[in-house]
Amino acid sequence: MLANKIAVVTGSWKGIGAGIAFELAKSGADICVNYCDSPTSALEVVNQIRYTYR
Repeated sequence: MLANKIAVVTGSWKGIGAGIAFELAKSGADICVNYCDSPTSALEVVNQIRYTYR
């Protein structure tokens, strides 16, 4: 449904933002993960999206 669309989700490195990023990825969107102070957490979200939804 969202193939060829890019979603920028602010605060997507944890909590509700991560949940939204996962749902958009599940729908086919490419996700731009944004974080404030935890690159490690952001990378975990990126890897989960990469290996679960792609």
